[in-house]
Amino acid sequence: MKPFLKLLAILLVFALNTTAQTPFRVIGYMPSWAGNVNQVQYSKLTHINYAFLLPTSTGGLQAIDNPAKLQSLVSTAHANNVKVLISVGGWNNGDDSGFESLAANGTYRNNFVTNMINFVNQYGLDGVDIDWEYPDAGASANNYVTLMTQLSTEMHNRGKLLTGAIVGTGGASILNSAFALVDFYNLMAYDYNNFDHSTYTYASQSVSYWRGRGLPASKTVLGVPFYGRPTWESYAQLVARGANPYADVFDNVGYNGITTIKQKTNLAFDQGSGVMIWELSQDVTGANSLLSAIHDVVVTRTGNPGGNAPIGQTIWLRGNNNLYVSSENGTQAMNCNRTSAQGWEQFTVVDAGGGKIALRSQGKYVSSENGAQPITCNRTSVQDWEKFTWITNSNGTISLQGNNGGYLCSENGTQAMSSWRTTIGTWESFNYGAVSGLAALSATTAAVAETHMAVAEEAAAINVYPNPVPGGGTFTVTLPHYNPKAPVKASLISAGMQPVIVQQPNARTFTISTGHVAGGAYVLEVQHDNKRYVKKIIIQ
Repeated sequence: MKPFLKLLAILLVFALNTTAQTPFRVIGYMPSWAGNVNQVQYSKLTHINYAFLLPTSTGGLQAIDNPAKLQSLVSTAHANNVKVLISVGGWNNGDDSGFESLAANGTYRNNFVTNMINFVNQYGLDGVDIDWEYPDAGASANNYVTLMTQLSTEMHNRGKLLTGAIVGTGGASILNSAFALVDFYNLMAYDYNNFDHSTYTYASQSVSYWRGRGLPASKTVLGVPFYGRPTWESYAQLVARGANPYADVFDNVGYNGITTIKQKTNLAFDQGSGVMIWELSQDVTGANSLLSAIHDVVVTRTGNPGGNAPIGQTIWLRGNNNLYVSSENGTQAMNCNRTSAQGWEQFTVVDAGGGKIALRSQGKYVSSENGAQPITCNRTSVQDWEKFTWITNSNGTISLQGNNGGYLCSENGTQAMSSWRTTIGTWESFNYGAVSGLAALSATTAAVAETHMAVAEEAAAINVYPNPVPGGGTFTVTLPHYNPKAPVKASLISAGMQPVIVQQPNARTFTISTGHVAGGAYVLEVQHDNKRYVKKIIIQ
């Protein structure tokens, strides 16, 4: 084998065997009294905590503020694959008497837990976030654990989450025995003092304090503020007054700018498992958004958070009106009104870098036109307006969000398509499918496949029959060498370098069913007895 092929093969082996990490959490609080459900950047969040629900001293619940907003948040967030939890308690002017009373009494605890189960079911929530921030030491600390034990059992038995908000440092009244009860803890690494209340140093100290006490990294979420002190102005208000989005001090107000927010997000990647935000309505829109700064780090550290874009494949897009999206050959604004997917209705999904994708048809790229006019497919290169975030919706459809924050809209096929909608509805949701044949194999992936085949030829060819494989059919694989004491792992890898089938047959001859795998070109990789066999597979 040529030296450069050996090097590329080694790099491919490393890439294909990298273990996927647990998705990084980005949790934003939304208060009942602030923020617009329709202005949330859902594609950059994993969880939203609705604040606050307050307990009574006997385990009852006070009336939730703005229930219509909560209902709207749940439906909109779920449509964007974002979980919603109810946050119980909060600062409440420092009054924790409700928690103190109910946690100390078995009957009241049972009342509270039952009421929380009913509340979660009523609003279709994904879990409960307990913001009993300052339990008293001694008996109260033990009562906290008893309450969280009951909640943990009942929530987890129902497939729901239990989380908590705790102070950045000095949280002695949160006993170590509580760590096993929650899915994760949000560290309120802010309000340390009246000015430098949330420095990077304090964030690091907060993470070190809880990790040092035994809180696992997988349950450690670092809280960041979207406001400044001592004035309590939001980041948006400070920027409007002239604050530098990249600085941390303005007019004697201490806040977190983009640089610090990115540093803290990297800290959370290195020593924790997520970032928590208080609170979403305090952010700005556009290039200076702090949530976007967090998202930029997430993309850099993990690639596309959705991880589902079929990079390298040629696909069609079909709107809710059951008609296909057309590039119009780049001669006019795009439409979603075709009854079949011909050349103008086929798009190659291109990696645009930074977790974004671009769509290419007939050699030209789709442009959002920054939401200012109907979208087109006439660009010769990929700039910002030609980059999109690929979003997989909970119902199996996908949506595409432009860099302007707007979603591609089919306009139900009645007029030219646009990219200015701020939420995902039926017109902003599309089905897609791969175009059969070698068209789905990008030039890069073709080179990869050829390199794989060169490796395979050097190692010894595996026998695959039939190849091409009829769509939905099966094919048989026979290894040239078999050690019954060594495991066999077979992976069918897509043009986007994503495994679509993984089997461990542990036999010299075995079959693989293509099931619902889309037609196109794939790479079969079989690992056995310290050998690697690779072959290009065509599914018709």
